[in-house]
Amino acid sequence: MDLDEASRSRGVAVLLTLSGGFLDAYTYVGHGGVFANTMTGNVALLGIKIAAGDWTQARLHIPPLVAFVIAVFMAHLLRLDAVANSLPRPALVCLLLEIFFLAVAASGVCGRSELWLIPGITFVATLQTLSFTHIENLTYTSVMTTGNLRRAAKKLLEGLIPRYDKSALHDASLLGAAGFSFFAGAVFGGLATRLIHDVALWFAVGLLLGALLRMGLLVRSSASA
Repeated sequence: MDLDEASRSRGVAVLLTLSGGFLDAYTYVGHGGVFANTMTGNVALLGIKIAAGDWTQARLHIPPLVAFVIAVFMAHLLRLDAVANSLPRPALVCLLLEIFFLAVAASGVCGRSELWLIPGITFVATLQTLSFTHIENLTYTSVMTTGNLRRAAKKLLEGLIPRYDKSALHDASLLGAAGFSFFAGAVFGGLATRLIHDVALWFAVGLLLGALLRMGLLVRSSASA
């Protein structure tokens, strides 16, 4: 098993998705009602605040949207042949960058201003979800849940109707685990942020380190088998 195969495991996907839900709850609860990952929510809230004439709150939703677009551009550049040849493991680099950024943010050494914190989280989390795109052979997203839940429900029905399909039910369990992990991460993130405020960000660092460790253990155990 190589690093790419290890990144597709259920355990790694669960840890990454837990961190995705955690970060959305952390920024929403602790930093002005803005989502770090859920751009649909930010667009909706931006429109609602503009309609209400609340320009102060509306402007808070713009930086993460800009950071999201920049991260998409960056992820595209990392896949170009000229870059890929000199950076053979872009997904690992993106994960390490996310861990480093969140650790710096959690430490408070640079302050925790919403002007850089929320777009920064959006940027690294978007790189994460664009780098880790599969759970086993299924595409999924680790920082949002709508698509995961929709496809989990579809696979569940395909597994039961018109006949029993074990493979479809297995796929439903994988996508359902990702969907539930995002929910669990959001619950955990909301509670932790209310209780210990910005220190809670260390939990997200721990989840990502857990995913990194899990990948390393899978590769090591496969090599020694």
